[in-house]
Formats: sequence, structure tokens, C-alpha cells
Amino acid sequence: MEAMHGRNRVLMVDDNIEHLELCRETLPADEFYLDVATTPADALGKLQLSSYDIVVLDYRLPGMSGLDLLIKIRGKGHKVPIVLVSAIDDPDLSMKAMKAGASDYIVKKFRYYSMLRERLLENIEAHRP
Repeated sequence: MEAMHGRNRVLMVDDNIEHLELCRETLPADEFYLDVATTPADALGKLQLSSYDIVVLDYRLPGMSGLDLLIKIRGKGHKVPIVLVSAIDDPDLSMKAMKAGASDYIVKKFRYYSMLRERLLENIEAHRP
């Protein structure tokens, strides 16, 4: 669902404001419209009000993990591609995320920001009808 004059609508969920700003600077404004949520409750509210082409969840969130939020989003019937992002390079966590309905699992490591655009576009395209 491309909106905002051809830009991909992204909901980025992270309580780290600096990370959100780096993502905003990294993702080209002509390709992405970035909406942000800093809490799981805020994210769920935004998903009720708007549609997105992709959701990016940080694993460490206040009140519940990104994995738990992913499960909650899927439980509400949302089909949007969801990418779980974590500083933890943990194959078990990655597998749990994929089984819970994540489209991708990205580890925040060296060059993370430089590959973010490409990975988001790949996931959006893979889920377009």
C-alpha cells in the first residue's frame, strides 16, 4: 500500500530517540515516510489508525519486548511485514521471531544503517500482491 505520494509508509518502534533520528536521516525522504512510536501502546494505537507498508520493531522496548509486541500485532490480524531489530545476535531469538510472524530479523551491528534501506525495500516488495 504505497501512500504519501509514492513513499513507503514505515512505522518504526523504538524508545531510543537517537536511533529513531539516525533512521530518519538514513532512509531517503523521497522513498520513505517514517512514523515513529516510542512505546508498544503507541505502536498498537498507530496501527489501528493507519496502514503501513512495513513495521520495524526494536527488541528492547519499555513494558514488553519487541517479540511480544510482534505476537500481539499478529494476534490482532495485521498482515503488514514486520522486521525485528536487535543488538543481540541470537539465532534462537531470530528463529522465535520468524516463527511468530516476523518477515526479517536484523542485528544492529557495523553498517546496520547502510543496509537498512535495502532490507526494508526487500521486505516490502516480497509482501506486495
